[in-house]
Amino acid sequence: MLKLLPIFAIAVSLAYAQPEGSFERTLHVTGTVDLDLTTDAGGIVVIPGAPGAVRIRGILRASGDWMERGDVKGRIRELEAHPPIDQSGNTIRVAVHDHTLLKGLAMRLEVEVPRETRLRARADSGGIEVRGIQGPIDCKTDSGGIHAAEIDRDVRAAADSGGIHIRRVNAPVYAHTDSGGIEALEIAGSVDASADSGGITISQTAPGFVKARVDSGGVRVTLVGSAGYDVRASAESGRIHADGVSVSGTFSPHEMNGKLRGGGPLVDLHADSGDVEIR
Repeated sequence: MLKLLPIFAIAVSLAYAQPEGSFERTLHVTGTVDLDLTTDAGGIVVIPGAPGAVRIRGILRASGDWMERGDVKGRIRELEAHPPIDQSGNTIRVAVHDHTLLKGLAMRLEVEVPRETRLRARADSGGIEVRGIQGPIDCKTDSGGIHAAEIDRDVRAAADSGGIHIRRVNAPVYAHTDSGGIEALEIAGSVDASADSGGITISQTAPGFVKARVDSGGVRVTLVGSAGYDVRASAESGRIHADGVSVSGTFSPHEMNGKLRGGGPLVDLHADSGDVEIR
């Protein structure tokens, strides 16, 4: 009887193993791609691939209390047989229209696209990562972080809960998070960032308008060293640090209003609870 225990244990383990599956499609395109991706849980990754093709891979896994969510295995097989992909010319959309199919399931999307791609990405639970495409990009997640890098056009990023990390963008950046910090680094253009909870760090490689608002956390901004700016900054429950920065106008530990190197684009910074640092 004892010899049967290992076999029984293996059988039980297999019976309760989390179901998983996947689908994959390669779509042919010409010219700029308009890509729209939506998933409830699992996350989204978009990276540059070969010209003229969009390669989509969906990874399906049971999640949470999947054993109480009906026929999860059957729904995985359904999505494998009929991937939720629609194409009309260079416009491609990946989204599950019948949300009951995703009960107890996570669908992670991994997509390779030509560099000339415009992106809209939405995830209820899971991070979004985008790099190396032309853009513009518009990303939103309810729970999870957003990472975007090496984008040539506008970047819009919003997260209800999660940090936002943006780097090397040659266009304006707009970022908001309710809970989590924001990094917008090496931005050639304007930056508009706000966070209810979490610090904000910004650096520019080309001058432009800068606006940063944070309720709980500090603000740190590195400006272009040779450019002029108009500066307006306040720290209600903190201090303003501007070591090595000469501003003509009013300056106190909690408020700054004046011009830097003769003036230029407005730098408008505010922290309710935290310091403001200008470099």
